[in-house]
Amino acid sequence: MSYSIIGIIAIMVHLIINRDMLWHYSDYTDVPAYKEYREYILGMLFFCVTDVLWGFLNDLGAIVPLYAVTVLYFTTMMAGFLLWTRYVAAYMEGDGHSVFRRILFAAGIVFFSCEIVILIINFFVPIQFYYDVNGVYHAGGARYATLAMQVVLFLVTSVYTFVMKSSSKSATGRLRRSVGMFGILMAALIVMQLYYPMLPLYSIGYLLSSCMLHSFVVEEEKDEYRKSLKEMLDRTKQQSLELGDARRKIYTDPMTGVGSKQAYMENVNALDALIRDGKSEEFAVIVFDVNNLKTINDTLGHDTGDVYIYNASMLICEFFDSCPVYRIGGDEFVVIVQGEPYQSRRKQLAAFEAQMDSNNGSDKVVVSSGMSAYQRGSDTRYLAVFERADQQMYKRKRKLKKCAGVSPGRIRS
Repeated sequence: MSYSIIGIIAIMVHLIINRDMLWHYSDYTDVPAYKEYREYILGMLFFCVTDVLWGFLNDLGAIVPLYAVTVLYFTTMMAGFLLWTRYVAAYMEGDGHSVFRRILFAAGIVFFSCEIVILIINFFVPIQFYYDVNGVYHAGGARYATLAMQVVLFLVTSVYTFVMKSSSKSATGRLRRSVGMFGILMAALIVMQLYYPMLPLYSIGYLLSSCMLHSFVVEEEKDEYRKSLKEMLDRTKQQSLELGDARRKIYTDPMTGVGSKQAYMENVNALDALIRDGKSEEFAVIVFDVNNLKTINDTLGHDTGDVYIYNASMLICEFFDSCPVYRIGGDEFVVIVQGEPYQSRRKQLAAFEAQMDSNNGSDKVVVSSGMSAYQRGSDTRYLAVFERADQQMYKRKRKLKKCAGVSPGRIRS
């Protein structure tokens, strides 16, 4: 019973530390050779179960079932070794040392095949093991040979990983050296198993090595994946910020901060599509044109003219703060009124024009305006609404000019 306790503990530890890999292995597709690693874990579990069963039957002294389980024991031992070589070969993929990987995996297949042949021969000639009439286990020469072959291959793999990766400071180099440490530990315990065949040293090796692999390989690979994922998210966030900044530059007029002509044209295209599909809601267009800009540019300079345009845009935004404002030309602005502001459009425009009447004839900013609403059934394009508003704006401009001009002194809003 004491022999089986180690195997039972090994099974429990395997199930605990590898629970995610065993039951949720699809989450680990970014861990190198995850499929081969999972199959290796399953091989270790099967071997430990066999080792526990051997311990129970050995205590009972049931020779026939004990012989069958011993055959299964050696088979699962070499199968686990084969799965180990397969995992290491897959883990090394991409190193540029494909020859060694092929040799390693081929050696695992050869050793497994040899073990099967030896066990078949052992039915007739006890070269691997036998039980005497008292049910006492005796090891044969082939047992020592197969274990020695495993020791050699484990050590060769370890030396290879240490030599080829000793100069690497990366996480990958550290992980590969962990694989090398696994080989050394298994080799040491197999050597001990040669001298103490009745101790469950192979299960202990699997237990300790599995813990090592999980800690240094799987967990660090997961950390590397999390790190790369964070870097990817950071890059995506940065790209999103850069894209947002680019969009702001494209859709914002640099002088005034209102919508650019590009933003205006996209809105116009969207409205045209709705009109064409018969889905357009009520909307109105207000066209604005800054008065007296040429006089200001000629007398006070273009810098002062730019300030005048900016102040004009601020006035428009003040009175139409709930509507999109676009600068579509040097001194021309457009407001598209939709939704709730549509109902109060005349009141807002009247307030704006009252302010312009007050500003007219002084040194304050004067802006002409004209508005027209979309007429369902007769307007087939946005341009029709815009042209009517533009005509109204020119009427308003002529009226303001009749009343007063501009005094090119201080420019105030």
